Amino acid sequence: MIIAPRIKLNPFSFLSCIGSAGQRLPVRSCYDSLPLNRTRFISTAPAAGSYIHLPTRGLLEIRGKDASKFLQGLITNHMPRIENGGSGFLAAFLNPKGRVMYDTFIHPMNTSKDESDPAFLIECDARALPELHKHIARFVLRSKVKMVGVTESFDVYSVLDHPQGLDYKKYDKIMPDNASVMDRIHRMNATIGMLDTRADSRMGFRVVVPKGQSLSLPEGYNQGTLEEYHVRRIINGVPEGIDDFIAGTSLPLEYNIDFMNGVDFRKGCYVGQELTIRTHHKGIIRKRVLPIQYFGPNEPEPASIQFDKNASRVIPPQSELFPSKKKEDIKQQQPAASSSSARPVRASGKTGSNVGNIGLALVKLDDIANGIIFDVMDREGATIHAKGFFPTWWPQQITSEENTSPNA
Repeated sequence: MIIAPRIKLNPFSFLSCIGSAGQRLPVRSCYDSLPLNRTRFISTAPAAGSYIHLPTRGLLEIRGKDASKFLQGLITNHMPRIENGGSGFLAAFLNPKGRVMYDTFIHPMNTSKDESDPAFLIECDARALPELHKHIARFVLRSKVKMVGVTESFDVYSVLDHPQGLDYKKYDKIMPDNASVMDRIHRMNATIGMLDTRADSRMGFRVVVPKGQSLSLPEGYNQGTLEEYHVRRIINGVPEGIDDFIAGTSLPLEYNIDFMNGVDFRKGCYVGQELTIRTHHKGIIRKRVLPIQYFGPNEPEPASIQFDKNASRVIPPQSELFPSKKKEDIKQQQPAASSSSARPVRASGKTGSNVGNIGLALVKLDDIANGIIFDVMDREGATIHAKGFFPTWWPQQITSEENTSPNA
């Protein structure tokens, strides 16, 4: 039996950002004001010692003298951290109103010996790549950069370690240093990659290699499936791609990009910064994306989230979630004076991607804390129940603000 490694990381380490001077700053949210109750779950680690090919990812190469400076003005993270090469990071492209357009990983290519010609790979959902290319091209103007799609030239992998492939001494820190991460990437026979900081690194490593090139991994690693990758991602509450991020509507803090080390709150101006910073410093985040489990009307309410590979719950992304009405609640309700005076029930959230009986949803944190059960319609038009769970890697104690966000 292979046991998944437990990387010794501070559970609050990824709830901070790194400023230009290297300072780590706390993230503010309203989550600490919510009671931790039965809706919190203990997530079992996915099968360890595995590697999963991700054919659904697209890659855009951006190269040129101004590449780092150019991207610095467009993304939520801090380019100087990676402009000299090494491992990559999570970042989002926002619109001027502070809404997420595209969630991405930015990887230094680590191939150019000419410092005046740095190159980076922008990794995103392959379905969003053409629109991302157009979005970035709008801002090029006189910047000395060139862009080209290179999806067909590379393979993207998610690699989850096990003890035989992990040097605990190198990772017994709040966050592994760049040299330690790149040493691990190089031992995989790769030059492009990163420690996936989402969900406190429960997502393992992300590695990019030339098309057809094999990874060098310790004996005993197994090739996993794309479904296993999405199950791991959903159970840990990690949104990804256009099924979760609807371009132009998603706020980065509602989608946990701050929790996943994808926002630097100390960097200078970038597109969409104003609302992001204001929400961070003055607002309370009332809604966030988290995992939910679907179950039928005649099935028992789940006490913890469990993936059932035999379940078939096809829920279209962006389906609305409504508070479930129990039979006893319906009996107690008084009939409305007229149909015109009855207030329509407002949706409590919207669904994202899903696999089998589990999925992601943007919901009110108060509803999850109070154990609210939701109703949602599946693809066949049948009404089923859904219950949300707080991911275990979320912070338990962080400062909240008294003011409310205008966009919450």
